Amino acid sequence: MKRSEAYLDIVWRQFKKNLPALVAFSLLAPLFLTAIFAPLIASNQPLVFRDGQETLYPWFHALFNTEEEVDFAFNMAMVGFFPWVLLALVLNRLWRRRDVPGRRRVLRAGGLYLVIIAVLVGVFSFENLCPDNRYYTRTFPEEEFNQPDAKKGWYALIPFGPREQNTGRAGDPGSGASFQPPLYRKSPEQSYKINDRFPHVLGTDNLGRDVLVQMIYGTRIALTVGFVAVAIYIPVGVVLGALAGYFGGKVDLLISRVIEVIMLFPAFFLILTLVALIGPSIYIIMVVIGLTGWPGIARLIRGEVLKQRSIDYVAAARALGSSHMRIVFRHILPNAISPALVSAPFGIAGAIITEAGLSLLGFGVRPPTPSWGTLLRLGNENYTYWWLVVIPSLAMFFTVTIFNLVGSGLRDAMDPRLRM
Repeated sequence: MKRSEAYLDIVWRQFKKNLPALVAFSLLAPLFLTAIFAPLIASNQPLVFRDGQETLYPWFHALFNTEEEVDFAFNMAMVGFFPWVLLALVLNRLWRRRDVPGRRRVLRAGGLYLVIIAVLVGVFSFENLCPDNRYYTRTFPEEEFNQPDAKKGWYALIPFGPREQNTGRAGDPGSGASFQPPLYRKSPEQSYKINDRFPHVLGTDNLGRDVLVQMIYGTRIALTVGFVAVAIYIPVGVVLGALAGYFGGKVDLLISRVIEVIMLFPAFFLILTLVALIGPSIYIIMVVIGLTGWPGIARLIRGEVLKQRSIDYVAAARALGSSHMRIVFRHILPNAISPALVSAPFGIAGAIITEAGLSLLGFGVRPPTPSWGTLLRLGNENYTYWWLVVIPSLAMFFTVTIFNLVGSGLRDAMDPRLRM
């Protein structure tokens, strides 16, 4: 007997018919991999460094000692990636033998990866377990340049760090690399570090930092703000909307009034106010977007739950003695959560734009943390540095377009009127 097709299987079959959405969905993988493996792609800390007869591993120590908690979390995602792949392959074979559906295997594997990241972050957050960054004050590219016979390092694909400045040697301003256009490379006479021989593919900023490297590490900020903000307001909106739609009456009236009050506060200006009082912080941005973005989700879920509670299966659950909470969260919500899933990609795109806009105004992440909006701000101050305007703008355009196309594809796939 052929097993009936599950709802998620139907949605995926419909989603695959939307070619732009499918292409956008496939582009999410390289976007996330770029953010996760940023230290392997670009770093001025050598993977291995020969200091005379001694062998050092500066990159490994820097991996566990980051300036930003966001970078630490992504670094732990990189550390746990390959063990997770091996474990997921083994578990996948086991699950297939037990006839676990493919969609459940994917969800379980994704959840396992999040658990591994959380465990690694928790374990290595303790100073006694985290390797010390004993090489923090050393400039290995400069040491190797000055003593090429005694010192030798092997670097990442792009040998520049996200915070590495190149303003020149003391007493020699001409050896700097500030505001240089794409494909700029120093001449041998100007070089004073071993990585000066590598071209700045996308140019440099006001402090001589490589723009390509900042774009790579800025992907971490963009994705973190988008996903954390949405992860905050989706559950809040779903729970409150479900309670309002199911119970109705005074509960619905109270939650609806709260929704209307929250919608009066524009997130952008609320963030500006808090930043002016507390100071720039990525956490303020994520929390405020999360705490002000849930009313739209709550209204959508409320409307869906209002429709679902009048269907016969809800009356049958009541007759069987199911509690209100079980009816709401076990029976109604799985059939009413589609609007929240559809709005999530659009919410991520909106949060990325909000963070970039705040950084453009100088109220975003604290410098020198790499951010697309910060680069855009530098270009906005002087349009002759066109690469600081064009490159971050294109990155934001393509990233937001990817999430919008995925959201549009989900919306069409979950619309029963479009199924064939």
